[in-house]
Amino acid sequence: MKRTNSIGRFFVQHRRLLLFLLLPLSGCVAGLVLYTTLSTVLPTEWMALLPLKPITGGFAGACGQWFASCFQPLCLLILLFIAGLSACGMPLLIVIPVFWGIGLGMSEAYYAANGVSGWLVLAAVLLPHAIMELVAILMGCSEAMRMTVLVTVQLFPRSARCGGLWQDFRLYVIRFLLLAALLLGAGVLDVMLRLLLGGLL
Repeated sequence: MKRTNSIGRFFVQHRRLLLFLLLPLSGCVAGLVLYTTLSTVLPTEWMALLPLKPITGGFAGACGQWFASCFQPLCLLILLFIAGLSACGMPLLIVIPVFWGIGLGMSEAYYAANGVSGWLVLAAVLLPHAIMELVAILMGCSEAMRMTVLVTVQLFPRSARCGGLWQDFRLYVIRFLLLAALLLGAGVLDVMLRLLLGGLL
């Protein structure tokens, strides 16, 4: 009984993050379905984006891969930051994690279709840094939701909390900078794994 209460308390306390977790998971499922049904008709250029490539070109190649690995999630994080500053940002907070999940789901489907070697790449190279990205995206969604609610409250007349968002904004910026640092770290992990396990790719 006590364990059931603690589990219920956990879900209540973290319901916002758990709700956001459903969005990338649903995106992953959509990505799997898209790859399964459309892999034969998708443009070759799109399909070429799915496989992970080993790093060549020494230090310059590693830096280029680090930039490429960080670019998309950082752009999504910036969109989350902007959405949190708007009273109309809620739709973006739903679309962004789903979009991220679709990309991951298609990559997962590509490697799962390649048998045991594909599963090894998926588990050893793709998922470790993807999990770090997922944590940053989910925390960014949660923070942006908190901020957009505060901004929306300002629009209501006779609001109990009108003005005085400077401290909240400073905390908002600091948290997003920390999330950006986490994404940069995920890019470093991606590069290191490709250097160490390039033979699997």
